[in-house]
Amino acid sequence: FHALRFAFLICAQRKGLFALHSASILYRNKAWLFSGPSGAGKSTHTALWNRRYQTSYLNGDLNLLGYEAGKPIVYGIPWCGTSGCYTTSTVPLGGITFLKQAPTDALLPLNAQEIALRTIQRLVSPAWTADMLLTNLSFVEKLSVSVPFFHLQCTKEDSAAAVIKQAVDCFV
Repeated sequence: FHALRFAFLICAQRKGLFALHSASILYRNKAWLFSGPSGAGKSTHTALWNRRYQTSYLNGDLNLLGYEAGKPIVYGIPWCGTSGCYTTSTVPLGGITFLKQAPTDALLPLNAQEIALRTIQRLVSPAWTADMLLTNLSFVEKLSVSVPFFHLQCTKEDSAAAVIKQAVDCFV
């Protein structure tokens, strides 16, 4: 992937596809993404869902997002970091949760600016020029009103998955 990464990401961006550093699961026929900096618990959290709710893994590290017929979509790609978890299936996007490790589990609200900032920080798509950055920002703005976004301060316990599942179930 590293040999092809920049060429792939540039071509994808030109086609309206954007890579988000995130792990994902399939829940109720939609992709649910968990994003955050390295060490935030993306793999741990998807493993909690897998064990507790028998969800399938979609990708362990990188999800390619775009739109079809006005709906946000996650396109499967064979690159998944060290997780070994990936699919090449295309699935509607359900929503995105930003994770932060904490001593207790709590779902916190996000305003529009926080959603935009957190999403743009997690995008892997190039922003080397003003046009590329504006393309990324335009995508993030569209995405921010298309699906629910959550901020989960979480532990490594099953309770973390239960907290976010309760919120997700309101949207499925």
